[in-house]
Amino acid sequence: MAEIRSLGAGSGLDLDGLVQRLVAAERQPVETRLARNEARFQAELSALGSIKGALSALRDASQGLAGDAGLGVRTATSSNPERFTASAAAGVAPGSYSVEVVSLATANKVATDPFAAAGSQVGTGTLTLGVGGDSFSVTLADGAGSLADIRDAINRSPDNTGVSATILNEDAGSRLVLTARDTGAANTVSVAAAGGDGGLAALTTLTELTAAADAVVKVDSFSFSSASNRVDGVIEGLTLDLVEADPGNVETVTIAEDRSAMIDKVSGLVDRLNGFTSATNRVASYNADTGEAGVLLGDATLRGIEDRIRQITGSQVGAAADPFGNLPGLGITTNEAGLLELDEAQLSRALDERPEVLDTVLAGEDGIATALGAYLGDVLASNSLVANREEGLRSRLDGIGEQREALDRRIERVEARFVSQFAALDGLVAQLSQTGDFLQQQLSNLPGPAGGNN
Repeated sequence: MAEIRSLGAGSGLDLDGLVQRLVAAERQPVETRLARNEARFQAELSALGSIKGALSALRDASQGLAGDAGLGVRTATSSNPERFTASAAAGVAPGSYSVEVVSLATANKVATDPFAAAGSQVGTGTLTLGVGGDSFSVTLADGAGSLADIRDAINRSPDNTGVSATILNEDAGSRLVLTARDTGAANTVSVAAAGGDGGLAALTTLTELTAAADAVVKVDSFSFSSASNRVDGVIEGLTLDLVEADPGNVETVTIAEDRSAMIDKVSGLVDRLNGFTSATNRVASYNADTGEAGVLLGDATLRGIEDRIRQITGSQVGAAADPFGNLPGLGITTNEAGLLELDEAQLSRALDERPEVLDTVLAGEDGIATALGAYLGDVLASNSLVANREEGLRSRLDGIGEQREALDRRIERVEARFVSQFAALDGLVAQLSQTGDFLQQQLSNLPGPAGGNN
């Protein structure tokens, strides 16, 4: 902005203030329009963000229910948790099975012959340790070949494929104990020595303390072996965690639907649908009492999303006459406020009559949750209408910043023009004033009544 210091000094008029008022009058309409547009775009962007958040939550809830892992929640109960515990993936068929824990999986543990002490020098060279089908090597140099050095070299090796080394001190001396980190018959420990002074060869003579063994479990009298005590695959989707072997004694695992968890999942979907409805009501409704309208009232993008969600949630899955093929059949209805309500008793009755109803109506290939998840995934994609709308609003906000910069430049030119014009006026008025003073002085010097002298 031009700096005004002495404008009006010649004329005695407040030309400085007049210029400032004229400049402000020139700026105000444009500034008011830009501020109004900026507030509107910011409000629309904020409202769109709240809608996007509600849609994201609904998408996640819908996609979390879709497919086999969604609503078929199962519990797996062991008749004797001191022998084994169990868990079941969603969708596993309910049923009971006999379980006999014949033996547990164990890790191979071996020990070397005794040495005088942990600090006793063993030797130098390369020690190669194997476990299962993998191996790694450590090198012991002069002055670093004690039993303790060897233990530390094994444990610290970045190539260690699964062997833990400790020192066992007993009456006969100190032994290096090697233990496979993984259980299973295939994970046996081996040691080989090469090079150096030959002293490491003493570590290749090993005494087995614990044999490597697989776990053996019988389910409905059929044997199943596992390298670990977490047994997967004997029944697809069922996991048994073996705690203690008890050969000859049979326990039971029971797989059942988790009704409470299933209802909670459906309730969560209802909550997310209501969350979207509430968000829409806040930003796209009209209050007849106050005359206030939401910033997205009549927005075509939002209206299209609302219509499609209503279409999906109001659809019939399967046969038209199926009483359980829609949301009301599952106990989900709309109240007077326009929000959904879940009747848990009705949902339980539907599950009692048709246990797989949620897998079909909500989570199936043509299910409501499946369709919602797919649609909302597209709506919230990076190149979607919502994303493009957000980008458009941000671009408009950036444009307002550029328009303000252009306004500042134009106002500077306007102010400079006013200053120039009023400076000329100031000079003219000053000149006229001087001329008037001169004439007044001359008239006052004239003789007679017109002058000041008699």
